[in-house]
Amino acid sequence: MLTQLSLKNLAIVTQLELNFSDGMHVITGETGAGKSIIIDALSIALGERASPEQIRSPHSQAEVSASFNIKNLPAVQAILQAQELGDNNECIIRRIINSDGRSRAYINGHSVTAHQLKSIAPHLVHIHGQHQHHALLDSEYQRQLLDVYANHPQLLLTVSNFYQQWSQIKQQIQTLNDNQKQSDKVILLNYQIQEFDSLALQTNELQTLEEKHKQLAKAEELISACQSVTTLFTGANDTSDTTRTNILDQLHAALNQVTNMQKFAAPLSACATLIKQAIIQIEEANAEIENYFSNLALDPQQLVSIEQRLSAIHALARKLKVAPEFLPEHYVELCNQRDNLAQANERLEKLQQQLLAVETEYQAAALELSASRKQAALKLSAEVITRLKSLEMANAIFELKFEDVKHRQPSPFGNETINFMVTTNPGQPLGLLKKIASGGELSRISLAIQVITAQQMATPTLILDEVDVGISGKTAATVGHLMRHLGVNAQILCITHLPQVAAQGHLHFKVAKLQTANETSTQISLLNAAERVQELARLMGGVVVTPEALAHAQALMEEALL
Repeated sequence: MLTQLSLKNLAIVTQLELNFSDGMHVITGETGAGKSIIIDALSIALGERASPEQIRSPHSQAEVSASFNIKNLPAVQAILQAQELGDNNECIIRRIINSDGRSRAYINGHSVTAHQLKSIAPHLVHIHGQHQHHALLDSEYQRQLLDVYANHPQLLLTVSNFYQQWSQIKQQIQTLNDNQKQSDKVILLNYQIQEFDSLALQTNELQTLEEKHKQLAKAEELISACQSVTTLFTGANDTSDTTRTNILDQLHAALNQVTNMQKFAAPLSACATLIKQAIIQIEEANAEIENYFSNLALDPQQLVSIEQRLSAIHALARKLKVAPEFLPEHYVELCNQRDNLAQANERLEKLQQQLLAVETEYQAAALELSASRKQAALKLSAEVITRLKSLEMANAIFELKFEDVKHRQPSPFGNETINFMVTTNPGQPLGLLKKIASGGELSRISLAIQVITAQQMATPTLILDEVDVGISGKTAATVGHLMRHLGVNAQILCITHLPQVAAQGHLHFKVAKLQTANETSTQISLLNAAERVQELARLMGGVVVTPEALAHAQALMEEALL
């Protein structure tokens, strides 16, 4: 329940503080006085978009605070506790608007986002305005009103949950199908893997083949080079000049000379040692070359075989658009893809089974929801017709039409569309509300439905913004009685121009515009009994409030107390 509303520098309000209690509160005032400021302020406090233009000039900041008693609102208490925003029986919302377009919001002193405000707003306040008449023409809104009246939130939640599960599974199936045609992909992968298996590529085979190919392709050159080197070392292969001296012979001759010299020149002993080491290293190098040379052979047939093998490897690499050296890794990747796709096919089959199971559960829940709606629709129709008779629409017939859409996919709200059907004249067939009702009729139908459905809402505060527009006389008196009756179980804030409605309020606020030479401001005051009579007389019309108007106003006040 709203207990207090404070405004500072908002629109044409400099500073204002209003206290509220239980029951029906009526708000009246001249056109343009600023009666809607209360709704605007509450909307801002509860997370609606705030504009810098709403800041009162010349100030740079506006502020709205709203206090709610949430003692009997466990849903709100749970939200606050879950978000660590307080755990007592009070919810204080404060919102500050800056001239740069930014705003700050607080709940019980804790900084919050606009999204957090909006998540809690439906549990605190419900606003019915003149625009609701037009919303009433929308089939989706009609369904929402029926669901509110039927009071089956658990059924709605169950259907919604099954829809969410169905939708998620459906998306997973779509994702699997969108990857590629599974069967075609598996066939292609199996073919590519068979080509790999036929090639039978061994680990490091490509590198070994390339090295062997180089050897065979250069074998003749390598043999000639090896022979030249061994000839230089030992002269073993040189048959052209028998008198030629090789390196080892020259080193041995040098060693003999140095050995003879060191008998007379001791420092040359180190030189003899170095020559001996050189002889040993050359002999070892010659042995390595001879060993390599002995394994070399001119084998054209082996060269052709290796070239064919390399050609097959490179051909597969080009076909798969991968570098030859990465073929082994690509083979592993192809095998993994095939295995994953095989698992995907199994997963797809399981998902399709799950989809069927969830859809079966959804349909069962949707049928239960439909049954609850149809049962509630009969009661709602009867209540609306009764209310309309009291609103001077004695010939009105009101029904709810259910249209079951066959073979439709699950939706978050069940399987049927719902339309309000009405006829206001005897002998005329039922038609869609948006095509049959006139402006005044629509106003009364909307009011009747709002009053009836509001009694089922858990929201403790209901704001009715000139929902009585288009009615007068006896009908207006009936509307006033309806709102007062509604105020027994909920807190009602009603903005009205009708004295018959205003007289029924438990509390009466008057909005007035104060103007001076320099500024304009709005003032809202709580009226006492005498002031209420004066205001009711003013609402009855006339430039001058006459004694007759005052007497009528007094009679309306007394009637409300009966």
